[in-house]
Amino acid sequence: MLSISVLLTLLFFNGSLFSKESDFLENILALTSSKQGFYKAGESYFSQDGKKIIFQGAENKESPYQMYLVDLETTHLWQVSPNQGCCTCGFFDPLDKKIIFSSSFKSSEPYVKKLSSTYHWDLTPYMNIYHANYDGSNLTSLTSGSAYSAESAFSYDGKEIVFASNESGSMNLYVMDRDGKNKRQLTFTTTSYNGGPFFSPDNSSIIFRSDRRKKDYLELYLIDKISLKETRLTDNHEVNWAPFFHPSGEFIVYTRSSNHHKSYHLFLLHLETKEELQITTESNFNGLASFSLDGKKITWTSKREDGSPQIFIADFLTPKHWIN
Repeated sequence: MLSISVLLTLLFFNGSLFSKESDFLENILALTSSKQGFYKAGESYFSQDGKKIIFQGAENKESPYQMYLVDLETTHLWQVSPNQGCCTCGFFDPLDKKIIFSSSFKSSEPYVKKLSSTYHWDLTPYMNIYHANYDGSNLTSLTSGSAYSAESAFSYDGKEIVFASNESGSMNLYVMDRDGKNKRQLTFTTTSYNGGPFFSPDNSSIIFRSDRRKKDYLELYLIDKISLKETRLTDNHEVNWAPFFHPSGEFIVYTRSSNHHKSYHLFLLHLETKEELQITTESNFNGLASFSLDGKKITWTSKREDGSPQIFIADFLTPKHWIN
């Protein structure tokens, strides 16, 4: 088991080596690596003050993900989830020194590694959303039951949580109050997947991914939280997923593959002009990006160091022609 006292060795990548990436990313650092005991790590998000990151990591190919926090100032790393079951989708609470994440640790069904030659995302049964302190204590369930309830994120004002669940029989989006009460359904498809939701910075709408047009080919959508009016943001019949708002609210970062799950890169999409810009070129996988609240930092998952998916962080440079 990884020691909670493990110190991270930040690996520096010279931005000048990646001329295209250097237009958007500077001072790229690796926050995790296989040398530190992580077989894989991914899906990282900043705390509101930008000083911590939450992510999921696994020690070997047979072990499930557990949740970790890292302090960016001290490089101190510690596990926050119970050391059992599957864990995923961590996020920071804007109103308190707490986190949310999903875990199946209360499931009576043992974890079984599902092997597949194709890309897939396991919808683990008894996956529920939990609220906890930064050290993992005071663990409180916000959802319950045998369904998969995960992919959760707080609104920017901290009053609500959006998440995805298959409790209706298919994957749809829901919003609930921060204490798990007043749950209401946002999407109502019966055969497709809807997931990966995040609030817009003004808390009025939610961005998400769905394969409702063609199975396994995800497109990005925006839904108004009150009217439930939807707007499709992509129309390329490729794989588009993991969207996340820049705090300006003017553009998003997302992950895109034009080669059927064989090569992923980060793209920016300006919501008004519809201009798209590719911001990563190194490696065959870059995805699951998020911004710090001040928009100056970006974190994402990449295979660029040693071929295993690991967490990276960089200074983010907004395209000059997008700055008002």
